[in-house]
Amino acid sequence: MTKPGSEGSILRRFLRGRHAPLITHGTLLAVTGLFYGLLSRLPFWIAFVPCVFLAHRVGILVHEYIHGAPFARYRHSHAVVTLWDGLMMTFGLLEVARGMHLTHHRWLNVPAPDAKRTHGDAGAFGGGGFGLAATIDAVRHVLSAGDASRPKKPYVRRGRVFMGFALSLVMVLAWALSGHVDMVWRTFAVVAFTVIVPMSLRDTVEHNSEPGDAGFANEYRTVVPMFNVNRHIHHHENPKVPWYLLEWRTSRPLPASSYFTHWLRKYVTHEMVRMQPMPKRAAPSGSADIQPQSP
Repeated sequence: MTKPGSEGSILRRFLRGRHAPLITHGTLLAVTGLFYGLLSRLPFWIAFVPCVFLAHRVGILVHEYIHGAPFARYRHSHAVVTLWDGLMMTFGLLEVARGMHLTHHRWLNVPAPDAKRTHGDAGAFGGGGFGLAATIDAVRHVLSAGDASRPKKPYVRRGRVFMGFALSLVMVLAWALSGHVDMVWRTFAVVAFTVIVPMSLRDTVEHNSEPGDAGFANEYRTVVPMFNVNRHIHHHENPKVPWYLLEWRTSRPLPASSYFTHWLRKYVTHEMVRMQPMPKRAAPSGSADIQPQSP
């Protein structure tokens, strides 16, 4: 007979065990399958909103592989990123996003040396409307695509960009041959909106605050769960920790409304600024996931 309270211990042991990554693998497959199932079977105007929610969560789960959390060897995680680059028809931009994100972790809240266009703030692209447009992840990824050809951009792998582009073409051809060519523009529309709106809102709330705040990242509540990416301080302390083991680091996370209000306070009223660099003492030792990786 199981002792009272031991269920929690069993779950904790499983989540720290060798088979726990199956949660991430299975969830990514399920969310991606549900995304394409709804998008292909429902009228677009009905499928759009739920598919935006699903596409955002596909991105959050792929983010796990960007950091190499689900596999012991990074090349296996990198292969998943490249495969989903093709499945979601992002034409190599997911590889660029991978490089930008690893740069973001390596030089948190400061411009990386010789890598201004991978910096997460609008200031890296100048001011005015152009700088504001560059706060949108999709715009920054396109503007940064050329960095893949530069020898001093070690995080973006040119071969992976070309492979993601080729796999995306294969996906387009597969939809066309199956008689569902409309799935191409449907996917483009959902993914583009997801990157332009919810992902950009998320980037702003995670790393912006009022002047004088000594923190390097924010934690915030959510209305719809986002695989614990909102427990963002712990994620930056150790990016290798899988999503199901992330913990709160503050007693009072920001309210869910901050997901929207931070963008307005940052780019409209200009009340907020980029947060501080992460103290070296908070960085995990041996963070191999933020070092240049081989394809």
